[in-house]
Parts: sequence; structure tokens; C-alpha cells
Amino acid sequence: MVKEYVYCPRIAYFKMFSVYEPPTESMQYSKNLTLKYNEIVEIVNQNLGSGYSVFVEVFVKSKKIGVVGKVDAVAINSLEAVPIEVKLNTSPEKLKKIALHHLAQCIAYCIAVEETFKKQVNRFLLVSLEPRAVYEIKVGVALREFIYRISKEIDKMIAEEKMPTQTPSKRKCAACFYRKICIR
Repeated sequence: MVKEYVYCPRIAYFKMFSVYEPPTESMQYSKNLTLKYNEIVEIVNQNLGSGYSVFVEVFVKSKKIGVVGKVDAVAINSLEAVPIEVKLNTSPEKLKKIALHHLAQCIAYCIAVEETFKKQVNRFLLVSLEPRAVYEIKVGVALREFIYRISKEIDKMIAEEKMPTQTPSKRKCAACFYRKICIR
């Protein structure tokens, strides 16, 4: 729900209180492009080094931020856990400018991985499928505080059952499943 809330608070509201959104074409397309286990292990070895155990499609949970989800993969050694998220087409620049919701999802998963595995998480790997690239993203205090704030806003929305304001970006509405029921 963190990803949806950051993209548009109303999408989170509608998903929470009313209508299920079917998978979009891009969601279905990207599911067909998943990485094989040996490809993920190769990415870990090239970007983190050897000595990591790799787990794929890992269910994680955070009581602190109320998140339950499935991380694409997690690499773990004796010192740390490193979540790995696979996206269709992304980069650190896109995360900051147009895909802040993906960054929020990744940071929420980092917090959940930390709680689930009781291992420190200071970074995550972001894998772009098109073009094929791997980026290491540091998980700092400011990003964690951003997620804690979003988590509190979601909790408040649920408790009050009050529709939040819509996204300020009207371009997001064009392909939105909820645009017909969203009051603008």
C-alpha cells in the first residue's frame, strides 16, 4: 500500500475501501520477464561479492510500518541482508524524478527485510530489465523517515476512513483504473 499511496493517495484509499484493481498491461508484461534464480545469483556475485545466500520471492513483514509483501529476492550473509527488486525499466534518476513510488516500495521492503531476518539493511539492489542494469541504492535515515511518515499517513487514512487528496499530477490520472470514480 506504500507504493500506491506515494503514487496517488486515492489509489491506496480505493484499494483499501472499495474496488480491486486488475493487473495492468505493464504489470502482466513485466511478470513474464522475471529473472531466473541463477541470474539473480550472478547479479549478487557481480555486485555484492561471494558469500551471500540468495532467496527469491521472499515474504516479509514489518509491524513498525504495517507492511506485508513479497520481495523479488534477498541476499544474506553474516553481516547484512540486501533486498533485490526487479523493475521493467528504471534507474536511480527515474526513482527520484518520476518513480518515487517504486523507491518507497523498495525502502518499505528494506525495513520489512530488516525485521523479518533480524539483519541490518543499508542498501538494496535495483535491477532494471530494459535496459539490463543493476544499481545499488543506499538506505539512509532520510529515506526511512519518509517511509515512517507515509506509514503514519496511511494509518490515519484507514482510521478516519476519509478520502485523501488526489495526486497533484493529472497525467497519472489518464491511465488510472479509478479515474471514473475519483472525484476531481
